[in-house]
This record gives sequence, structure tokens and C-alpha cells, in this order.
Amino acid sequence: MKHLLSRISIYHRILATILLIIVILSSTVGLVVWDSMNKFVSQQLTKQGIDTATNLALSSSNVILLDDFYQLHELVSQAAASSEDIRYIMVFDAGKRLLAHSFQGGVPQAILSFDTPAMSASEQVRLFNSNEGRIHDIIVPIEHGAVGFVRIGMTEAFVKRLLLQHIGNIAVAFLLVGILAVFLSSAIAKKITRPIDALVQTAEAITQGNLVVRSNIGEQGEVGKLAKAFDEMTHSLISATKEKEGLLKELIEKEQLRNQLIQKLITAQEDERKRLSRELHDQTSQALTSLMLTMRILAEDATTESQKEALRIGRDVTAGLLKEVREMAIELRPPVLDDLGLIPAVKKYIAPFSERHQLEIQFAANDNGAPIEGNTAIAVYRILQEALNNVVKHSGASRVRIVLNNDSDNIAITIADDGCGISADDLARAMQNNRIGLFGMRERVELLFGRFEHNVSAEGGVELMITIPHQHRERRPFLGAEDNDFIDG
Repeated sequence: MKHLLSRISIYHRILATILLIIVILSSTVGLVVWDSMNKFVSQQLTKQGIDTATNLALSSSNVILLDDFYQLHELVSQAAASSEDIRYIMVFDAGKRLLAHSFQGGVPQAILSFDTPAMSASEQVRLFNSNEGRIHDIIVPIEHGAVGFVRIGMTEAFVKRLLLQHIGNIAVAFLLVGILAVFLSSAIAKKITRPIDALVQTAEAITQGNLVVRSNIGEQGEVGKLAKAFDEMTHSLISATKEKEGLLKELIEKEQLRNQLIQKLITAQEDERKRLSRELHDQTSQALTSLMLTMRILAEDATTESQKEALRIGRDVTAGLLKEVREMAIELRPPVLDDLGLIPAVKKYIAPFSERHQLEIQFAANDNGAPIEGNTAIAVYRILQEALNNVVKHSGASRVRIVLNNDSDNIAITIADDGCGISADDLARAMQNNRIGLFGMRERVELLFGRFEHNVSAEGGVELMITIPHQHRERRPFLGAEDNDFIDG
């Protein structure tokens, strides 16, 4: 009911309220008038009956004593014809013997059987209901009851008919007044709601972005004050919007500057890794290789067996160092990434990593889209490196599932493990210790206009879900509860 009322306009509420008041007022007045007139008519009818009966008693006293029944009948007929309200007249002697009556064709048995009260010196009035309506049965003694009494029945039928006619006239008058009141209330409601409708239209225009519109209401009352406050609020909204737009523009510029800085840092980092990889491969590896050759020559020229054994041990250590240096150089910048592409480079990286850390890694790739090259290939490769390092350092997992799906629109990567997961306490400690593993991965993804999420995996550990579009669109970084998530890489 409240929901229905809330959908009705103020204009119709005012109109309905006035109509309800008119109906209640008309009904109340009608009932009061009907009750008052009914009581008044009843009193007047009783009074009329008593007067008629008293006059008849006075004029019929001598007639009864003279036994002039013909004259008595004439008196009764004249009295009955004097008013439409008289239903019957009966004259009785002192012995309650019926002497004359006004009935045509005989007295009804119901009237004769009606209990006649004991005689008294004053009139008696009783009310009873008949099939013709309520009857006022009035008894007036003749000569204080010594001669007899007159009994008159006054019916309310004719009076009620006149009363209903008057009530009908009053109802018509109320109807006309009601119609006039409806027209007046409609005009008043329109006058009241017109400025409110103007405010509603202004609010709708502002909601649609038109901040220059004004209500322009010339009212001086409460509605005028509301309109003035509304216009002031609109002006404040314009100022706040301009300030917000300025702050947003400044924020966008800072965000763009920040992204450029991060991109330059990542590029510089990759360049430095490439330089270190080249130096390790070209200089350090060559130096270690020369050292191994020198030790082998010295071992051949050694004079004692202990010297030869020491040189052989040094040569084996140097060979181990050379292997580690070469692996480090490949990890810093794998040549296969530039030569064969992302997926072969990932496979080549996963095999020794799995063996080195006793970790089962399931890798599946679906490469049906555009080639993954340049910064995108490097970013995906580094994200996989970072994720696997996180698994080894923090999750305690024994199995990792990696799915790479490259279609015509996006590069989708899922990395899931069966480790212990990431709890809220882990995230809090990571923030305190400035560990930025997940943050760094997210930054790489968002710089490529992608989406980065992490949830609980089906295996119970962590599941990273990364989506990178092939075509760069407007940057919409993933914002959510994970914006404060950091973990060391």
C-alpha cells in the first residue's frame, strides 16, 4: 500500500484528499440532518396526532352520549381526511367497545387484537412497526375516560417520503458543491504542484548532465525557498564538478607519467639484464673457459701427483662456475625468447626449474592468435618467472598448473598451485616488509592494459588469472579488494 501511494503524484494526492474530505463531510452532514429531521418529524407527527385526537374527543363527547353513531362516523371521517399522515381513527366507549372507525371495508384483525392499554386521564403514545412502516399509536381519553377514548394511528410513510425528497435536494446541492470543490481543488492542486513539477524537471535535466538549467520559480513561500536552495545546490554542484574534473585531469596526467616511468624502469631493467647476460656470456664465460684451459695445461706440466689433483679439482670447480654463469645469463635474457618466441622459451625455462626445485609443473598452451612479441612477450615471461618463484618461496606447493591461451583477442594465462594459499596475515606482513611480488606482476599487466586477479585455486592454493588484450584500449586497471595485496617475488 505504501509502495502504491509513493507512486501517486502530489497533484493526485491533494485531489484525492480533498475528495475524501468532501465525501466524509457530506456523509456526516447527511447522517446528522437525517437523524435530526427524523426525530423532529417523529415529534411533530406525535404532536399532530395528539391534537387531532384531542379535538375529536372534544367534538365526539356529546355525540357518543346521544348515541348518534352516524354523526360520530362523520366526525371520524372528517378527522381522517384532514391529514395524509392519519392511517386510522377508532373511537371506543368506556367499555372498550368500538363505536366508529376510518377503515374502509372493516377493521383489520391485527388492529383489533392489538393490546389496548388501561385507560388513564391523559393521552398515551406507543410506537409499533407494521408492513407499512412505523406507526404512532395515540390514545386520548374522552371526558377523562368516563365516556370513552379516541385511538389514532399516525403513519410515517408520507412524512418519510417528503423527508427523502428534502434529503435528495440536499444531496443534489452537496453534489453541486462537491463538483465545484473538485474544480477549485484541482486548480489549487495544480497551482501548488506546478513549481514542484518544475523542480522535478530541473532535477531530471541536471541528472542528464545539463548543469546550466535553473528552476526559475517566482514563488515566495516554502516552494520558492526550496527552489532557491536547489539552484544554489546546482551552482555548488557545478563548482564541485569543475574541481573534480580538474583533479581527475591532474590524476590522469600523474597516472600517465607514472606509467611512463614504470615502463622506462622496466625497459631499463630489461636492457640491464640483457647487458649483464651478454657480459656474462661473452666476458665471464670466456674468462672461465681460458682459466679451465690454463689449468688443464698446468695439470699436464705438473711434476707431482698432488699438484695435478689440485689443478683437476680447480678445473672442475671452474667448470661448475661456468655452467652456473651460463644458466644465469640465459635466465637473465633467454636467447630463445628472441629467437623462437614466448612459448618455446617458457618450456625451456620450466624444464630445469621443475627439476631443480622438485616441482611438478603442468604447462598447456593454445596458440591460435597473433604472435606474442616485444614487451608483451617479455612481460608474460617475467610474470611466469615471478609466479614460479613465489610458489617455491611461499606456497610449499608440489604441483603447479599453467595454461596459456592465445586467441584473436586476448592472451589469457592461468597459474594455479596446490600450496597453502595467501592469507590476510600474509598480505599484511608483505606490506610491512615492502615485498611487491604480486604488485609488480599487476603493474606489468596493467601497463599492457590487461586485467590481473588472484583467487583460491581448485587445488586449494593460489590461482592467478591474467588477461592481456592484443589491441591496446583505454586503460581500465583491475580495482578491488586485492589492490592492497603484496607478496615478495
